Amino acid sequence: MISIRKTLTRRLSVAISLLIVAALLITDIAVDGWVERQFNHAVHDKIGLLETLVDEDTTGVEFEFAGEYYPEFTGTNDPEYFQLWYDGETFEKSATLHMHSMNALPFKAVKEGETVLEDIVLPDGRNGRIAYTRFIPQIDTENREAYFATKQKGERKPMTLAYAVSIEQLQYSLWLIDAAFILALIIVPLTVRFTVKNTVAYALTPLDAFIGQIRNTRLIDKPEPMQMKVPVEELLPVVESLNYFIAENSKHYQRERRLTSDIAHELKTPVTELITMAEIATRFPGDEELEAHFKPDVLTIGLRMKSIISGLMLLHKYSNQKLACADIIDVCDLLTKVIDSEGSGRVHLVIDEATDATVKSNLFALESVFTNLIANALQYSPTDSKVTCNIEKLTGDTLDIVVSNTMQKPVSDEELQLMFEPLWQHDPARTSTENFGLGLAIVKTLLKAVDAGIRVSADEGDIAFRLTLRNTQQM
Repeated sequence: MISIRKTLTRRLSVAISLLIVAALLITDIAVDGWVERQFNHAVHDKIGLLETLVDEDTTGVEFEFAGEYYPEFTGTNDPEYFQLWYDGETFEKSATLHMHSMNALPFKAVKEGETVLEDIVLPDGRNGRIAYTRFIPQIDTENREAYFATKQKGERKPMTLAYAVSIEQLQYSLWLIDAAFILALIIVPLTVRFTVKNTVAYALTPLDAFIGQIRNTRLIDKPEPMQMKVPVEELLPVVESLNYFIAENSKHYQRERRLTSDIAHELKTPVTELITMAEIATRFPGDEELEAHFKPDVLTIGLRMKSIISGLMLLHKYSNQKLACADIIDVCDLLTKVIDSEGSGRVHLVIDEATDATVKSNLFALESVFTNLIANALQYSPTDSKVTCNIEKLTGDTLDIVVSNTMQKPVSDEELQLMFEPLWQHDPARTSTENFGLGLAIVKTLLKAVDAGIRVSADEGDIAFRLTLRNTQQM
């Protein structure tokens, strides 16, 4: 099972940690290199400074060094070392070299103008770095004319200079930087994960609250629409869709409850009648009058129960099912057939002679629909009134059939919406023994199965059912 919370936390933590670690690694390498370069640059500066102290004139080479200005070459506190070689021999060396048994720096031949850096062990035992350079001593400007008057340029001899300094402070700094980097590698992922986890948890708080609302929702209680205390843009479509889903299912649930209650009520009455009749027949055996009515009454009750069960089975069979619409049907002929079979003479068919009322649909469905609608109109209209069936051709491929009649009792708008519900009856006492409230529900189910629709309206004591048949076939 995939967890959004865990997936977000894990992926964000890994991605952010990798980015930060990469940045830290690049920074660590860059800082280490920068510190190393700065140290080497300081060594070059120091050896360049020592070169400027060497001066040559007609009397020879002179090293103008004053120890009081360079305590690092004379004291014992973090001492530094230098040594000069001239003409193959030691020319000068720092006082710090005299403090150790190893009182000389190793000589290395280098090219003139070249500076070479190497790591060594200093005379005092510390790790250090030594720089070698080979140069021609400088000549003061005021002495150049006199110098070159007595010597040629090719006669000048180069001098080698070695400068050594401890690198332990450099190593400590580099180690400190690396330790900080390693510590960051440990702390950063933990911090990132903690931050991401809490951020994701905070961001999903409205979702958790919304889930809590869903858990507490009960269809039996006719729930109010759910609302988020803190609206979240991404969840609003989910809330709207879920509210619609809950509202629809609540309607279906209430409908099923009502339907179950109505079925129980419809079946309870005939079952009670059968039990009562059986008890009476058992108590008064041989009663000729009772026996004469017993069998017809049982048959009537059985047929009534059969009608209810057959209607429910028909309703269930065609619910959410499409019927094949392969029959070419003349609606005028079909209505005329249904009206003639009814035989009351109260139903009038009205049709424009120019209207082509031929459709491609399902014969069984349309015949059942027309039969139920006309029977319903006759049942709930005064016996001296007329029922009208009007065929109207609309624009495009749409044909409307309007079945209208005068009502015995007025109905409200709410009752109009309930007319197509199974087992709903206008009479709450259910005194009728012939009607069970299934006819109009079957009508709506069959029309839906053939991609047709039906609407009901009432006006000034009249009620009209308008059927809309689509996909008509022009002949």
